[in-house]
Formats: sequence, C-alpha cells, structure tokens
Amino acid sequence: MTIGELLKEYRQKKGLTQKQFADGIVSTSYYSKVEKNEHRITVEDLVKILEHNDIAMWTFFRRLSLKGDFQHEYIIKLENDVLDAYYHSNKNRIEEIRQEVEKSTVPNKDEYLLLIDGWLENLKTEDEEPNLEVRKALKDKIFNIPDITKEKLNLFCNFMEF
Repeated sequence: MTIGELLKEYRQKKGLTQKQFADGIVSTSYYSKVEKNEHRITVEDLVKILEHNDIAMWTFFRRLSLKGDFQHEYIIKLENDVLDAYYHSNKNRIEEIRQEVEKSTVPNKDEYLLLIDGWLENLKTEDEEPNLEVRKALKDKIFNIPDITKEKLNLFCNFMEF
C-alpha cells in the first residue's frame, strides 16, 4: 500500500471530498495526484493532513508498513484500542491491553509492549515518577534506527517529549 492509497482509504471512510480532506494544506489538484501516486507529498504536508483529519500518525504509518490480513487486522485493532484509551486518559484500559499483548503470540511483542509503555508514560502526571528505563528504551529505539524510516518518524512524533 502506498501513502496515496492509504490517504484515499481514510478519506473515503470519513466520507470527505479531496478538497475537504486536504483543505488549506495543499491544492485539491495536487492532492488528487498524491492519491493517484502521481506526486509525492512532503512529510510536513502529510503530517498536517493527518492532524487536520484526526488521524494518528502511529496508526497511519503502522498501517502503511503492515502486511498479512489477519495479523494486520489484529494489530490495527490493538493500536486503535490503545490510542482510544490514551485519548480518553484511560490508563486501566491501556494496562489491560498490555496484559493481552503479553499473553499473545504476536510477532515483535517486545516492540509493541515498549510502545504501550510509552503511551502509559505519556499519561503520567508531573507528580508521578517517570519510568526512566522505558524512556531510555524509546530514545534508543528512535535514535539507533540507522536511516529515517516510517517507524522512526512515527516513534519520534509520538514520543518526542521524552
């Protein structure tokens, strides 16, 4: 799947026109060509479009990189559940999801657990003790990825406050 194809999928699910989806960010004609994979989009414009349409970067880039139908659907649901709980400041739900992942056989389980721990860290208040191991692991993961990738950009955007 390409960036253009995924943007189109999100746009259609929201029932928006191309003009509404890219409103004020890029021209409709340019955006149309992005969806058709005739033009590339800058990271800056992509992030603005995602934010404008309330699409989490983490989910977008993960969907872009996943392959395999069942696994793909399970991981998408998992990520959506975590983000929903995060945006509702529901630490208990995120911890339940973490326990579910711990018991699962999903590949890259440690990576998903680290990301979930990162979301839990983001929900901590100033008076709560930070988990320095989790924060260090996230920083290491971001800065030790050799080239800029969708994964690195996604991690950086979601956890840059650490």
